[in-house]
Amino acid sequence: MKYSVLLLVVAVVTFSSCNQQGPPPPSHEAMKARMDSLRNDLLQTDLSFSQLSEQKGRNAAFIAFAAEHATMLRPYSMPLTGKDSLISRFSAHPDTAYTLTWVPVKADVARSGELGFTYGTYQLIIKNIGKEEGTYCTVWKKDKNHSWKFILDTGNEGLNAGDESADKEIKAEVKQEQQKEAKKK
Repeated sequence: MKYSVLLLVVAVVTFSSCNQQGPPPPSHEAMKARMDSLRNDLLQTDLSFSQLSEQKGRNAAFIAFAAEHATMLRPYSMPLTGKDSLISRFSAHPDTAYTLTWVPVKADVARSGELGFTYGTYQLIIKNIGKEEGTYCTVWKKDKNHSWKFILDTGNEGLNAGDESADKEIKAEVKQEQQKEAKKK
């Protein structure tokens, strides 16, 4: 008899634990609020990135917000990959002659909350020469500390005709970079 009662108790506990479900899925409103919060957080991160660029320079900002395996797509060049490559490139090219700022237009984030992107417009002001405006796109991933870091960044000039002198300055820098890379090979 004791054996039957014990078997009955084990069976009831086993079956009741099999029927237990996890917490109910979040409501549509809760999921929407979570996604809106994640998007706003990413937009704020991108704005902070731009503010650091304005205050301390592009080089410091890009190094601070880059993931370890970040990639930058640059015009007329192969992609620049890895934070060490960014540090090396930026240390060889001071950013005191210009100011780079941007304004994100949109952000979106994966449901996991670990991956997202921003895009918007940028403005490059070259001291005593002129300015250039364009668009950019940045792909972000959360690091082990749950901070957003960029994993891919690219931009396109062309929102305005640009100052001819500014365009010449930028093209001269690009040409100089290409010559340095060709000498390395």
